[in-house]
Amino acid sequence: MLHQAFRRNTTENAPASSEELHPMQTPMPPEFSTEYSTDCPAAFSTGIQQSDMAHSMAHMQTGGLSLDFIPPGMRRVLAPIKTPLMHLSRLHRLFTLYNGMTQRSNPLDFAREALDILDVRVKLKGQGFENIPRSGPLVVVSNHPFGALEGLVLMATLLPVRPDMRFLANFLLGIIPELKNVVIDVDPFDSREARNKNIRGLRTAIAHVEEGGSLAVFPSGEVSHLQPAHRGIMDPQWNRNVARIIRKTGADVLPLYFHGRNSLMFNLMGLMHPLARTALLPRELLKKRGQSVKLSVGRIIPAAMLSGANGLASEEDVINYLRVRSYSLRQEEKRSLFPVSLLPKALLPKPAQPMPIAMPRPAASLLIELDELPAEQVLLRENGYTAFEARAFQMPNMLHELGRLREATFRPVGEGTGRDLDLDPYDYEYDHLILWNDADRQIAGAYRLGQVDKITATAGSKGLYCSTLFKLKKDFFSAFGQSVELGRAIVHPDYQRDYNPLMLLWKGIGRYILRRPGLRYLFGPCSLPLVFNPYTLATTVRYLQAHHTDPELAAMVTGRKQPKLKTPKGVTEDIDIARLSFGGLNGLIKDMEDGRSLPILFKHYLKLGGRIGAFHVDSAFGTLDAFLLIDLMDAPEKMLVRYLGKEGAAAFNRPQTATPDAEQAPLR
Repeated sequence: MLHQAFRRNTTENAPASSEELHPMQTPMPPEFSTEYSTDCPAAFSTGIQQSDMAHSMAHMQTGGLSLDFIPPGMRRVLAPIKTPLMHLSRLHRLFTLYNGMTQRSNPLDFAREALDILDVRVKLKGQGFENIPRSGPLVVVSNHPFGALEGLVLMATLLPVRPDMRFLANFLLGIIPELKNVVIDVDPFDSREARNKNIRGLRTAIAHVEEGGSLAVFPSGEVSHLQPAHRGIMDPQWNRNVARIIRKTGADVLPLYFHGRNSLMFNLMGLMHPLARTALLPRELLKKRGQSVKLSVGRIIPAAMLSGANGLASEEDVINYLRVRSYSLRQEEKRSLFPVSLLPKALLPKPAQPMPIAMPRPAASLLIELDELPAEQVLLRENGYTAFEARAFQMPNMLHELGRLREATFRPVGEGTGRDLDLDPYDYEYDHLILWNDADRQIAGAYRLGQVDKITATAGSKGLYCSTLFKLKKDFFSAFGQSVELGRAIVHPDYQRDYNPLMLLWKGIGRYILRRPGLRYLFGPCSLPLVFNPYTLATTVRYLQAHHTDPELAAMVTGRKQPKLKTPKGVTEDIDIARLSFGGLNGLIKDMEDGRSLPILFKHYLKLGGRIGAFHVDSAFGTLDAFLLIDLMDAPEKMLVRYLGKEGAAAFNRPQTATPDAEQAPLR
């Protein structure tokens, strides 16, 4: 089984996700050369003179410790403590292991044997490597939690998929002869010599990727360590030169995340001096013997996603976004990253055993109710669907089916009441918009609609469902009294891959409004499931607050249970959410939620010009609700024509401000 994980030919893919891999049980892929040319182009040299390399390796072969490969400044500091450093760092043990290696013909064999000697196994999580493009410019970015280990892991896992992979790494990997042809070495120390070497390395990396090659890099340049300001162990700031490589070459990007960290001793020593931390890296590598390393693989980020058009104007914006895409892959650690103490109890869904969903009513009984409705309640007939409005008393069987379908639709996404039917007292006071599939003889979708002025005239604000979620001030009704409250939107699971039902539902809403002159506003809750990672929820809230919150509306509406989301410091602060596009946000969320994206209604409402007023945690239903209001006078004319028709849209037309296409910005 294990050898199949790495095997690749014309019909097989790269390792499957969530499979444990042993590097020494994997055959050489047919397209990977077993030898490297002795006249390797300078573009892939390490920048270390061969005489120095030979001298250093001679010491390694005799078990001695040479400092020749270390930058001069650091060498002077370490020379007086050479002997105790040898024992503290356990470097002599690494030399012994190196001298016992037999598979040194090429970097792939070397990395596999090194991991085998260390008895380190790799567990792939997430996407695996099956979606990596086999050719074309590609940059792989990852956090850097251990030191040399993750470099060996990437060589063992990426080279079978992309034999052209090169690794931008520090000089410690560059001194190993077997790796010189795949390592573009850089120097993390701040000296003139280091800066010159790094400029050469950057140019080499750009040239390689521009020619269609692939590159793996740890953008932090330093191993993750304790950072008191952020109260955690994480990478330091990522280097924006990596973003420069990506921008200049037009490369796609693959984010990775290594789970784990180095020891407490390593991190405490680093507080005394960074060099002490560096000296312990060999010791930390040996501590990983016999362990499994978990590596989460994200989704390919197209080069176009990292453009200024998507809100990432600068190289700093790009590298911060990539850092978040990497760190978002640690979602499986969310219990330790998001302890209960950091979250309000209302945000934690209560485990409960849901009731079995009610049995359906016969289709014949539903058709009888539909046929008995007055003709004027039919809103449209189009593409094999019929949309109609009705009250509960007119359709008891249809209402039963509606409650059953709601529960069946909401439960799979972590929402719902847990009862056999999702019905409440408001269903008997509101209008229902139902989309019926004529051929399948079943409900394809539905909305619950409430004409606000009529409801509040008889029942006050408490007559509105939204009042159970949000506190609405009196001036809200003065400003937005000509409204329709929208809620309980569903599309039958059988039709969710088809955009047509949602479009027809909105055409039905358009007809409903046109039949009631004077209505101008639409509002209601738009929901995120609480089963989402808390980081997903926090990031989405921050995005919506930055892009779509209306201060005037926010002063009139307050969530009854407001979320108090806290996210790990050093992660979300690194990206300017206000500059992010909707597409960028959605890509981030897909990584965090294993392919799930934001509910499509969010994008739909925001494209209509929706504004956010407040947020509420509905723990009973399992949702985080955003209060969203749409002013039809501000909606893009193109969308109004789509749902209201030209004549209907004319009733809401007014001069539009000269901005980019409102339907597309900023929801790219």
